[in-house]
Amino acid sequence: MSNVAPLIPRPGNDPLSNLNELIHFSKKHSPFKSKEGWNWDSLHWDVKNICLSQGRKAGYRICLNFNRDNKKGNKVKDSQSDMAPFQHKQLSDVVKCHVTSLQIAKAKDVGTLQLWINAYRYLDNIIGPANKCLSELSMNDFKLAEREARVSLEDSTFYRVGVKLEAICKYINQKKLANHKITFKKSAKRSETHTNSDSRIDQESITKRAKKLPTKEGLIAAATLSNAPLLGDDVLFQAIVEIMLATGLRFDELVLLDKHCLYEKEIEETNVLTGEPVTSLVHEIRYKAKKGGGWRSKSIPESLLPILKKGIDTARKHLQPVRDVVAAATKNQHDFFPELEDDTVATIPSTWKLLKWSSNSNFQTYLRSRGITITKQQQDVNGKMKSVATFQTSELKQKTTALAQESISSLWDSIKNLTVAERPEDLLFITQHQRHHSVKSTEPWVFTMITHTQLSDYLSGRPKIGMESVFERYDLKFEDRPVRLTSHQFRHFLSTMLELSDTVSDIEVARYFGRKYMGDNATYNHTNKTKKVMDEADTIIASTGLSREQEKEAAILFTLVDRDEALDTIQDLTTSLTTSIGLCKHDYNDSPCGKHYACLRGCSNYYRVKGNPSEVEEVARIRDQQKLHVDAAKEAVDEEYHNANNWLLSHEELLNGCQMALAIENDDSIAVGERVQIFPDGKTKCEAI
Repeated sequence: MSNVAPLIPRPGNDPLSNLNELIHFSKKHSPFKSKEGWNWDSLHWDVKNICLSQGRKAGYRICLNFNRDNKKGNKVKDSQSDMAPFQHKQLSDVVKCHVTSLQIAKAKDVGTLQLWINAYRYLDNIIGPANKCLSELSMNDFKLAEREARVSLEDSTFYRVGVKLEAICKYINQKKLANHKITFKKSAKRSETHTNSDSRIDQESITKRAKKLPTKEGLIAAATLSNAPLLGDDVLFQAIVEIMLATGLRFDELVLLDKHCLYEKEIEETNVLTGEPVTSLVHEIRYKAKKGGGWRSKSIPESLLPILKKGIDTARKHLQPVRDVVAAATKNQHDFFPELEDDTVATIPSTWKLLKWSSNSNFQTYLRSRGITITKQQQDVNGKMKSVATFQTSELKQKTTALAQESISSLWDSIKNLTVAERPEDLLFITQHQRHHSVKSTEPWVFTMITHTQLSDYLSGRPKIGMESVFERYDLKFEDRPVRLTSHQFRHFLSTMLELSDTVSDIEVARYFGRKYMGDNATYNHTNKTKKVMDEADTIIASTGLSREQEKEAAILFTLVDRDEALDTIQDLTTSLTTSIGLCKHDYNDSPCGKHYACLRGCSNYYRVKGNPSEVEEVARIRDQQKLHVDAAKEAVDEEYHNANNWLLSHEELLNGCQMALAIENDDSIAVGERVQIFPDGKTKCEAI
């Protein structure tokens, strides 16, 4: 008998007991319980420095919110004080167990875990009001949850929620939380939801493309600003725009660049004409791809290099004072109040004026919130003794230095695994709290990263509250309307430009943009696919050797292959087996072929390529051998050997199959090199053994 306690509870036959054991295990092993004040039943879990975080949100409070769907529409949020718990208590426990198990398996981004919670909310909307027991869950409940998600979500988000609902179903089955096994498959296909490029010319596709790609006027306006004498923080945010335009980086990838991210690399290639080695220099930028792409570097074209260099140099220069403060504060060598004398007693009335604070009371409140000791002392003021508030300057300086070190350490712990920078002072876009705010004062000992909101305000403004974009402030308009851009449009623009190139493959496009899957290229491909395919139609038809009349007929019958069909074809090829007699399309990932040479016995999975000499030679060899077997079997039948008739039928079946496989060589309607299904009406003879 083993004395080793199981890490994961083994589910039994009672769903309620399984749930209770799962909750007990999750509470005991939760990686979130290390946070002070953590409570399993809490509506909000503080997950900062436990979950992976985005660089732009490294200074934010990061929580998982286990609240019900507010049903207020897309992107309409509640404040935490207005959030209500799940309607179904058992389902709320399940989602917490599921999130815990995901985090135990591998650290996740808080947004990823929140998406799981959001998917559970749609299930909660179905079984919560019905007061349905968790053990009574069925496939219909998942279908209703998916249908509700379809109504309220955009296509791409709906697909992701469908994936999560399918995984939730598997999780519930795995933990045996329902009375019966539930079978649920999402209805959305990736190709239906992730392809924004048009397959025909219509108004909807034009509208989608207009949203995703920057307009010509927008690019001209951005170039105009790049050459204009900008002031203040506009210089910094324009530098970010220039880097994005030259690299196609996501904002989260860009904000975590280090100050030495651009470098020269020497490469050696062989001249194909002379055969001699040629050495050249290329410029590369290093970064970490956000969505699973890992550590990356990408070459920068010479045409975009000046733009990128200008952007990086500007950002490096503009935020160098912040990096200097970070470096000095880390070594305990920075004084945030050089105006004050060291180790003296200063009065608050004189100090707040010296530091240009708003008022005496506000300065006192600020000091108390920072833990600075304030004392009352009697002083002679114009011949009268008055009580004056004082503080020790050394305490203020030590406290602010300690706060700076704490802030730097907290920020670095959140992002050090997301950047190639070796130290906080090497981060290209590190800044101070409120440094770029137009009204509020900078808090120089609190450090953060440039946020996406700041860049968005620069490019688009906030018309509802009267905040003007940079294009409005510099009067850059088109047809009396201000230009507006988004940070992600530059990535869509560069990716579409690569798609238009005939010399760049899909895998190269995916690698260049730090994508994990080639299929993700489709989201950024805004070319007209129909036009591209039809442009190649003449080449496709010409390669078949058809007559002029046949070409006309082919042009009429020519149909486009959609992405699903292409993927099915690829899957057929990757799971098929090439044999000496042709191609067997049986799925060998599923099971082995049950019979040797069953291909030539009328198998519908058997294909041959006309004109392939090795196939012809092997099938002809089998045919000649079978002729001898048939003749021998006929002699056995004539001599009335037991079961000889069955031998004859078996050999004749294989002989007939060989003759049919070779018959395509004499069929003029079949082009040389064409793949032919020999037995289209046959049966699958390669079942698993």
